[in-house]
Amino acid sequence: MTTVCPHCGWPDDQLFQVLSRHRTGTGLTVWSRCACGSTQVREIGVTGTRVLSRGRPVQTPPCHA
Repeated sequence: MTTVCPHCGWPDDQLFQVLSRHRTGTGLTVWSRCACGSTQVREIGVTGTRVLSRGRPVQTPPCHA
């Protein structure tokens, strides 16, 4: 089963931008950014990959020209 970003529908198995990677006792923790700008924390271990936490997309403030 493929999961997708609830904000934009980008497939979770296609990392858009990796922000950082850290080795842990359970495998690898990866902070990434989705195509819509939301951040995600993923745990990559022996049993596979899972999204632990997901932020909201970046909100662009209105332009005051």
